[in-house]
Amino acid sequence: MTAQFEFRLMGTRVPEGQLDAEKLLALVRGLQDVAMKIGRVETEAEPVGRAPKRVHRVASLLIGLQPGSTRLLVGRAGAGEHALAIDLADEVAFDETFAALVASIARDVRPEWVGDSLAVAAADLTSALREAASAVEFSVDGELRHTFQTAGIHRRTWHLEQGPKLDQVTFVGRLFAVNLNTHRLQVQDDAGNQVALPKVLDDDLAARLLRSYVLVTGSPELDSQGRLTHIHDASIEKAPDPLNSSGSGATAHVSIDAILAGAPGIEHGGIEGLTDAEASAFFEAMGI
Repeated sequence: MTAQFEFRLMGTRVPEGQLDAEKLLALVRGLQDVAMKIGRVETEAEPVGRAPKRVHRVASLLIGLQPGSTRLLVGRAGAGEHALAIDLADEVAFDETFAALVASIARDVRPEWVGDSLAVAAADLTSALREAASAVEFSVDGELRHTFQTAGIHRRTWHLEQGPKLDQVTFVGRLFAVNLNTHRLQVQDDAGNQVALPKVLDDDLAARLLRSYVLVTGSPELDSQGRLTHIHDASIEKAPDPLNSSGSGATAHVSIDAILAGAPGIEHGGIEGLTDAEASAFFEAMGI
């Protein structure tokens, strides 16, 4: 059955059972982002682009704020009320990975199995927990797993520290909007590779370049397999369109005379020193 996760928030500076709206929203966003990143991994979905239904089946959350004390209850929404009371393998794996990630946040340690994409989400959740409470009790199905002081957990723990890291990367492709209101865009190259662009630096310019070829420069984020998934703090500029802005891939009409004029070999239009009749007779004799 779906695991029930509980975050008991202590030292919230507000009455028990309540939470500042902005802090609650940050927690909800952090939890859902972590859930979607884990869901993509456990269902072997692409790391960027619109999440398929199988990811939402595993990673959509139900979140409640329990009265009596400030307890944030989190659980998978599942496939709906008519779903079988049996967890699939990816659902079980999701619950286990989610619990393991929160345990890592509590210990302030980034495990080797956490890729860059999930680490960014874990960093955001860490910041949200620090802002919301001074201490947290984390339980799974009523069993207390961890109690930790939020002053002892740090966003920087989730930064990539090992191995070579690119400071900047460039990417060329067509620009698409995911949500201009949240400053999230996406670029896709001609091979179908998609890269998310959170927090683009110049939204106005980006909006004018939608569906155009662009050159994107920024800080890369890679998944656990080393694939580029996000470019942070991206700057965008217009790039030459390899399709001549037609979008169809068709080239302009070129006459046969122009083609032959630029081709090596005997020049089109005759042979120097011969009349057209003499040249025609020569070509006829050669069988061409």
